[in-house]
Amino acid sequence: MNKIERCKQGFTLVELLVVIGIIAILMGLLLPAVQMAREAARRTSCQNKQRQLGLAVMNYQSARGSYPVGYHNSTTTMQYSTWLLRITPYVEQQSVYDQAQADYQSNPNPFANTALHRGFAHTLNDLICPSFPQADAPSETPEYGTSANTTYLGVLGTDFTTRDGFFGTDLKRRPANVVDGLSNTLMIGERPPSVDGYFGWWYSGYGQTGTSCLDTLLGVRERNLHQRGNAICSDGPFHFQPGSSEYQCSSLHFWSQHPGGANFCYGDGSVKFLSYEADSVLPELATVAGREVFELP
Repeated sequence: MNKIERCKQGFTLVELLVVIGIIAILMGLLLPAVQMAREAARRTSCQNKQRQLGLAVMNYQSARGSYPVGYHNSTTTMQYSTWLLRITPYVEQQSVYDQAQADYQSNPNPFANTALHRGFAHTLNDLICPSFPQADAPSETPEYGTSANTTYLGVLGTDFTTRDGFFGTDLKRRPANVVDGLSNTLMIGERPPSVDGYFGWWYSGYGQTGTSCLDTLLGVRERNLHQRGNAICSDGPFHFQPGSSEYQCSSLHFWSQHPGGANFCYGDGSVKFLSYEADSVLPELATVAGREVFELP
């Protein structure tokens, strides 16, 4: 019998390089798609969290007759507390609120010794957008130590001086005060904490001139009093535009890590993604009684 020999052939160098090139092209096409899918999931999660905060504000109003005060500068009750602290019982964080009440009874001024107010450094995942996970890490400052952050700020209106928005310092709103309609008025927007660690605290934040502006409240045409690291920034007014977690002046306007815009919650609890092109009508959306007629771009 004749022996049949079979030749085993492998890839040539050229064929191997072609295969590697094809794989590289496919990976180049696939990775951006995966990243886009992940960001879409993060943005949806971010919207859901913001919607829960909006519903909590509405439930607070239903139970108490008015929306929570944006910031308590008054010494009568829980001075320097924010609207976010006030709604913690309505986002299943009753224990956090109970602890805050106890801490305020023993130490009425949280800034005198922040370590005595355990909520000051307590991070709440519900207050942080997944697209900016850096906010999970509390800020560290020489004067106040550790302070937990938020990426969701109440809308002040035009700026911290005008008192024409949904929230304000020692300002109680009721649905009847929102003349423009709850579905036409912004209540909550996005903005990551400042790079210097001083702006973005959720529990109690002094902000600009004791208004919590830049901490838990922000206007859509905010002005700069050149406090803390903002001394390098212009006077304003600042507009809704892209920002950067490495740029201090981004703390003076709404922005997000989502490409092209940010999420906003309206007074009726609905959440919409607004592109930066909507900046032209944001002042109309941010005021409660401007009686403006406009269309989103």
